[in-house]
Amino acid sequence: MSSKSLIKHHPMKYWLNLILIVSLLAAGPQRAFGQKMSKDMNMAAPGGPVLPLDSVLQRVERRNPAVQQYAYQARAKEAAVAGYNSWEAPKVSAGLWMTPYNQAKARELSGAGPNQLQGQAIVSVEQMIPNPAKQRARREYLSSQSAAVLADRQYRVVQLRAQAKTLYVEQAVLTKKLAVLDENEELLRFLIKLAEARYPYNQATLPSIYDAKARLEMHLNDHRQADALAAQNQIMLNTLMNRPRSEAFAVDTTVLLTASTLALAPADTAALAGRRSDIRSLDRALTTVRLSQNLEASRRLPDFGVQFDHMPFLGAGANQFTLMGSVSLPLVPWAAREYRANTAALGFEAQALRKQREDVLNEASGRLASLQTDLTLRREQTRAFERRILPALRRSYQATMLAYEQNTGQLFQVLEAWTTLKRTRLEYLDNLQQQLTQQIAYEKELEQ
Repeated sequence: MSSKSLIKHHPMKYWLNLILIVSLLAAGPQRAFGQKMSKDMNMAAPGGPVLPLDSVLQRVERRNPAVQQYAYQARAKEAAVAGYNSWEAPKVSAGLWMTPYNQAKARELSGAGPNQLQGQAIVSVEQMIPNPAKQRARREYLSSQSAAVLADRQYRVVQLRAQAKTLYVEQAVLTKKLAVLDENEELLRFLIKLAEARYPYNQATLPSIYDAKARLEMHLNDHRQADALAAQNQIMLNTLMNRPRSEAFAVDTTVLLTASTLALAPADTAALAGRRSDIRSLDRALTTVRLSQNLEASRRLPDFGVQFDHMPFLGAGANQFTLMGSVSLPLVPWAAREYRANTAALGFEAQALRKQREDVLNEASGRLASLQTDLTLRREQTRAFERRILPALRRSYQATMLAYEQNTGQLFQVLEAWTTLKRTRLEYLDNLQQQLTQQIAYEKELEQ
């Protein structure tokens, strides 16, 4: 039937079709046909300045209190090293020395005068001198503790960076989801208005209109859920960066383009041990235990002491003094039990740390192998979405929409095609998010 004949016999149908075509063209091909998400991956959601991922990670590492505490702990350990060469406080004592209880009888026996005192006063000074080998062992032990704290700090940084990356990627995916939902909401509202305009002319059915309105409300629920998740992620990211919780910012969605750039290669145990900060932390802990063992073993070395006593007579007589040196005997059995037991206990603790190190490497190798398998699957699924599934559903939607424009299709068919395409686009984004989340976990295991 020619256009002139259509105008003559069915003028309302002609003008409705014309309005539909013009409106769809005004909406643009992306809104009408749901083109690929990757074409606008560099869009960012409004609501504040765009913070790139690198900037977020730098702020987390610089401002997060959980990271800052390790710096103070390391400084505390370093400050404690300054006291490694301290000595015990000297002892000073004073009193009477060899003074008789009965002064009168003592004077009688000694033939002294009636008012002359008998006996001596004493002033004593004693100082213990530590063994230099013990001081060196203590210095090495205290110095090793700050290195262990810094290794723990790096491990904490890796965990926080992975958490921030995961939230950032999820926020980028939510940004794309909100764009898809906004786009589809506008199209669905237009279809409802068009169906309501066609209904008086028996070109649309009432059940299909109610169905479209119900789908719109379900669609709005999806939008509300995505909005709430985006707000929660923003709060959590601000918390990690130690910023005001309500401070708005937008994420750079180009991060989604890195989904397939990571090279997957098997990592051997030696390379893995060189990369991971938790292994370095265990190595530092082993060093600290070994130095603690050396410190306990140094207790078998003797300490030295010197004592000087000055004894002036209370009456007549020459002043006297005593000068003595002393040495401890830690090798005697009743004194050696404690440090020998502590040394043996620390040896077992070192063995436990070595086994823990092996366990960490073993589990990390297993997780890496599992993540490689999962990442390979996710990449294949993403390619299937991009190359086959979404294009096919897009063509199906276009064909259904074209049939509806020409009055050879029904609204419910358009709604089904629209719903399927929308859900599949959201499912594609979910799969992309899972792929990036697994990629972040893979990078965390390798600490890249």
